[in-house]
Amino acid sequence: MQQNTNNNVAEQNNKPTRKKHYWFRKLVKDVKRVRWPDSKTNAKNFIKILIFTLLFVVFVSLLTYGFTQLWNVLHI
Repeated sequence: MQQNTNNNVAEQNNKPTRKKHYWFRKLVKDVKRVRWPDSKTNAKNFIKILIFTLLFVVFVSLLTYGFTQLWNVLHI
């Protein structure tokens, strides 16, 4: 009875490592299948993201400044 329990524990310990191994192999296979954009497309997308981020920062800054001035005028 004791030996049977030890075998079950040993089998359970081996299963997660096997699943992790196959998970990593599957991940690598999926990454290889992805069609990655070329450097020109990456540069264009980077510039678009940079412009959007800068515009968003300016918008939020102006909004904050406007509300600060409004609060000062209303003495809140």
